[in-house]
Amino acid sequence: MDRERLWNFVERLKRGVTVSDIMVFSSEPKRGRFAEEINLELFARRESAKQRLLYMKIFLGRGYYRNWIEVFGISAEIFGVPFFKSEVKEFVLDSIAPLTGRLFFEYYEDKETTRQLSLGAPPALTDLGFSIAMRGFTYFKDWYFPEGLMEGGHKLQAEKPTSEERLKKHLRKLEEELKTFLKRCSDEDIKAKMLNRFRKLKEHFQGFASGGC
Repeated sequence: MDRERLWNFVERLKRGVTVSDIMVFSSEPKRGRFAEEINLELFARRESAKQRLLYMKIFLGRGYYRNWIEVFGISAEIFGVPFFKSEVKEFVLDSIAPLTGRLFFEYYEDKETTRQLSLGAPPALTDLGFSIAMRGFTYFKDWYFPEGLMEGGHKLQAEKPTSEERLKKHLRKLEEELKTFLKRCSDEDIKAKMLNRFRKLKEHFQGFASGGC
């Protein structure tokens, strides 16, 4: 994790960032359970109206524990617009994707992603997953505990490949997940959407250069 870049992002949020006609800003960073953990609460303001937006937890990494960012407690709407259909969601993803190689993003309020996952779609090809994948993430896991308590809400875990070999492995796994889904799903529209997204991902990752966070 590029800590200088991270702190620049945190400082920008404290000052406020304009996204379309909405000002997105954060509270003062608060220390979490560990010295390396930072908690932020983000808000949205439009004219004189203000609402809470989401929570963000940032782990800077320690020893062999890798850094990560988690986004959760997301408001369903921002001034009447669904968060997961908004430019603010795109701003959040664009801002945090370059900062970390591991991301956790809650999808509870994303009804379309929830529906797609319930049909067995590969997490990386759902609405939210595809948005994350196109920003460099190839390994995905759906964290959903039907009777969970302390595990937290419904969220996707996404990780960037750290080598060409891992990238190819992740894409092969995704292709197998897609084949299984296509055999089981009877919804032709969603099957076509998932297949088209997989093709776009393969094109997107051609010429991938090893690196990552």
